[in-house]
Amino acid sequence: MKKVKPYLLSFAAALLVTAIIALGALQRPDKWIQDRLYQQGGVPSGDIIIIGIDEEALDALGPYNTWDRNVMAAALEALAADPENKPAVTAVDVLYSGESSPEADERLAKAAENLGNVVAASLAEYGQRVVWENGHAVSMNTSVIINFEQPYEALKSATVQGHINAMSDLDGVLRHALLYVQPDGAAGGKVYSMASQAAKLYLEKHGDSLQLPPVNAAGHFYVPFTAKPDSYYDGVSIAWLINGMVPSGYWADKIVLIGPYATGLQDAYFTSIDKGQQMYGVEFQANVIQSLLEKNFKTEIGDLPQLIVLFILCLAASILFQRWKALWGGVLCLGLIIIGLGAPMLLYRWGYALHVLWLPVCVAVLYILSIALHYAQAAKERRALALENERIGTELAMAARIQANSLPKEFPPFPDRKEFDIYASMTPAKKVGGDLYDFFLIDDDHLGLVIGDVSGKGVPASLFMMVATSLIRNAAMAEISPAKALTTVNAQICARNPEEMFVTVWLGVLEISTGKLTAASAGHEYPALKAPDGHFELIKDKHGFVIGGMEGIRYREYTLQMDPGAKLFVYTDGVAEATNSSEELFGTERMIDALREAEECNPQAIIESVKASVDAFVGPAPQFDDLTVLCVEYHGNNARMDQKEKEPDAAENP
Repeated sequence: MKKVKPYLLSFAAALLVTAIIALGALQRPDKWIQDRLYQQGGVPSGDIIIIGIDEEALDALGPYNTWDRNVMAAALEALAADPENKPAVTAVDVLYSGESSPEADERLAKAAENLGNVVAASLAEYGQRVVWENGHAVSMNTSVIINFEQPYEALKSATVQGHINAMSDLDGVLRHALLYVQPDGAAGGKVYSMASQAAKLYLEKHGDSLQLPPVNAAGHFYVPFTAKPDSYYDGVSIAWLINGMVPSGYWADKIVLIGPYATGLQDAYFTSIDKGQQMYGVEFQANVIQSLLEKNFKTEIGDLPQLIVLFILCLAASILFQRWKALWGGVLCLGLIIIGLGAPMLLYRWGYALHVLWLPVCVAVLYILSIALHYAQAAKERRALALENERIGTELAMAARIQANSLPKEFPPFPDRKEFDIYASMTPAKKVGGDLYDFFLIDDDHLGLVIGDVSGKGVPASLFMMVATSLIRNAAMAEISPAKALTTVNAQICARNPEEMFVTVWLGVLEISTGKLTAASAGHEYPALKAPDGHFELIKDKHGFVIGGMEGIRYREYTLQMDPGAKLFVYTDGVAEATNSSEELFGTERMIDALREAEECNPQAIIESVKASVDAFVGPAPQFDDLTVLCVEYHGNNARMDQKEKEPDAAENP
């Protein structure tokens, strides 16, 4: 069951996010991101011009509600005045239904007939209607055409009809065009849009035919806008046209759109290409016409196939998020987000429109859920560990005391050895520390010197320190070469290191008879050496990788010559990284200065001088790292010989 549970959780999580998407949770932001990525615009066609019923026309001809049909008749007559330069198509985005004065109606119809290829507007009014079966109301149809207004009969006979319905999405943004409407009783069943009729007439005049775009069940198709508001409009007013101020060559063999272009006429929409400025209806018609002429169609992939693919990808991602570490899961999450944004852009260029936010958002949510699950699992394990720690609290406290007493504390440690003097100290930042130091005689002529710094603090670090100290001592006792000893210890720790802790180590072996010091560093601080006739200086030794950090590491060693009077000082980063209340670091330069102030003293006095300098620098500021130091002074092999000469002969002192 434990093996199946992660897969069940992944299935449930993928199903949940897919269901939330299917219910429309991202509908509005997804559409807005689609608009941002898809609607990049283009170059408006020079074959489409707009003549606006604009503010200038209203000033010149009076308020729009006072106009009769003679105004539009005069405009069409002006377009037909030069038979050699007639428009290819003229589309009037104004509804003329019902009859008015007979003279005006007749004039407008004759003007349209004389001009030719005129598309007149019709309009469908949508509402609700109850659906009845067997005398019972079974449902409510909310997309029923309850009224259909067409041009009055004379104008209808002289023109081609095209509906001017424009339906925004639920967020109030116009993204789709309605190819046709199907009013009851309309001849032919379908009435196509003004834009499609204008494009059809234009193409037929030029020996081509109209290719219809892919539509959904309601007859809508996605519009790839070419231009933003005001891009098609050259500022040509219908008043200019009527007054003969526009040369006929301006509209010759072009598609002329005549329609409202003033804010008070209430024929403007927010569109997907620009939500900050409304687009007039004739501009929308121009965009649709250009997409039809250029056959720039986009097929919107249905929600169901996209939801199926989304679920499959989410299921796979959720499984991997649970199985992989957070870092690799984050890389996968980022990769899927990039794919989720990039693939729709590529497919859009090939003519397919996909939901942009679905995959990126779902993958991000699943990744966050996986992190939460990992955290909950880790928290559960920590609670269990806390209970276990409480049970063994007494044993841990005892272990801490043992650890504190495991470091050498008796000085001088080898009273009978006069060839060297050694002193060491550890000041833990907490009750127990993670630093270590050790020194021991490998044999009569070799002295082992060790200092180290375990990652982490507290009891875990102290336990790890005790293990590391024991392993290092055992390896050094068996192998005089520091490099080989560290290689052995690294292999042993890496083999059993579930907490992935590590320790920096400096291991040196002093050949007592010659003063030759052989050392190796596993990522530890640089030692400081004072020659007999010089000052303390840092030794930029060869650094290897930390112990426990990676398997298969081989360490390199180097040698130093310690002549009689030479002193070696090694330390952990708690010295250089000691911090005062201003968050300044003590640093190695201050450490060297403190060493030089007491460089003529014995190792104990040198260490006390460094610690006093650190204490004075940090003041009351709390410290977060252990401070451990070790200093050895080499007296030379002659020191022991001199001591032996001073000792009374055993035979003379029975």
